[in-house]
Amino acid sequence: MKKIILASKSPRRIEMLGRYINDITVFSADVDEAVHEGDSPQTSVMRISLKKALAASDQCSQNGVIIAADTVVYLNRIMGKPKDYREGFEMLKSLSGKTHEVYTGISIIDSETGKKIIDYEKTSVEFNCLTDEFIMRYLDLGEYRDKAGAYGIQGYGELLIKEIHGCYNNVKGLPLTKLNCLLTKHFSHNLL
Repeated sequence: MKKIILASKSPRRIEMLGRYINDITVFSADVDEAVHEGDSPQTSVMRISLKKALAASDQCSQNGVIIAADTVVYLNRIMGKPKDYREGFEMLKSLSGKTHEVYTGISIIDSETGKKIIDYEKTSVEFNCLTDEFIMRYLDLGEYRDKAGAYGIQGYGELLIKEIHGCYNNVKGLPLTKLNCLLTKHFSHNLL
């Protein structure tokens, strides 16, 4: 079995993948995660996840299977990580009482053979109707920082959500079932 290299410094992704693989190498290169004008959410997350995987492939001295991911929230526009409290408030206010989509792009590269696979997962998330006071109390917890759409489903953010349709782990930032299928089909590798 080849070494797994996770091209991410996300504690959530490290923890999620770490449940299945004991010896993960974490190598995160800084890349521009800006959304391009006119990009669809699936195009954006696949493009950015590929940039992360290619940067890790170029800069990491170890060989192995490189896994990179990028997650955004989409409701009429792509929402990445909020810059500050105000933007976090605006994002959550716009999601209140509505159904949005969470997209995660996955890129996998075998650094020895150069084989690349790029795909994405989509999950629908319906929010409860949120008061301004509730949104501010949630933001005051600080959980919104570094999270697409300004919330984390795995934490206090679960109280924002009425229901989801699709992959729960996708909303956390790494669709493990899709990842396992891609590894099995294209790399003769799996998470177990």
